[in-house]
Amino acid sequence: MFDVVGLGELLIDFTIVGSNASTPRSIRGSAGGAPANVLAAVTRLGGTARFIGKVGNDEFGAFLEGSLLDAGIDTEGLVRGDEATTLAFVQLDAQGERTFSFARNPGADTQLAVTEISDHCLKDSKVFHFGSLSLTNEPARSATWHGVERARSYGCLISFDPNLRPPLWPSLDLARQMMLEGIKLAHIVKLSEQELQFLFGTDSIADGLKSIQSLNQTAVYLVTQGEQGCTYATPDFTGHVASIAVQPVDTTAAGDAFLGAFLYALTRGGSQASLQSEAQMRNLVRFANVAGGLTTTKSGSFSALPGLAEVEAML
Repeated sequence: MFDVVGLGELLIDFTIVGSNASTPRSIRGSAGGAPANVLAAVTRLGGTARFIGKVGNDEFGAFLEGSLLDAGIDTEGLVRGDEATTLAFVQLDAQGERTFSFARNPGADTQLAVTEISDHCLKDSKVFHFGSLSLTNEPARSATWHGVERARSYGCLISFDPNLRPPLWPSLDLARQMMLEGIKLAHIVKLSEQELQFLFGTDSIADGLKSIQSLNQTAVYLVTQGEQGCTYATPDFTGHVASIAVQPVDTTAAGDAFLGAFLYALTRGGSQASLQSEAQMRNLVRFANVAGGLTTTKSGSFSALPGLAEVEAML
């Protein structure tokens, strides 16, 4: 039984570093992709995870497969295909905030087919996690919905992250439509305050939560707010947990670390029952906040994720 099975994109994150003559510009590559980052956060803390997705039958794909194995993530659901592995290029500003561009035309991750997903890879998990980027194109869109449906039939908790990346969508209207469909099917939804604004057209988190809860009244919602922490909402209560004070270097994977830590702690604390207690919910969010905050103090994705001892020391 795995703690979390994740389906979606696995890609190379190339980060542009250096900015002047004393530190010449260069590009550093590492494993990335939001669902994979979530799984790596789970295993880094001591949990178990399995990845379902597709990479190219190229050197980048081989690197990514090795990176999953190095992170302790099961690769039974990983498929190697003829399409090129997707590449992401990340530019950081002085505060460590990111802008993205992608080489994904079409990209192996978008070519995962329903027939390439085994029920065996879905049924042995407490949580099934997915994001929106596997919904941008067919056949991965149909494969994702198939995975969600089968995981729900096996009693998995469904976790969803809208993870808006505008350059990867044919249109923002389609992005909004697919994200709203994902929200309707999930038990746990993690989204940023910017994504809440994109979906519902309001800067008010309270108003955004009312709108999102009208779509799915039984889900737990986690709205991450960067250095401000996280606002959470369940059918029974709403609250806010402040973040820890850090000096951010690179915010890449911070939200994924938050969610991975939340899911790790959830699977350690009685699973769904923990979501019905406000005291336990606050503990889950506090744990996740610390993991997300610590991730911003290091560069990279997998390499920046904190271990359990680091999180507990900060707590």
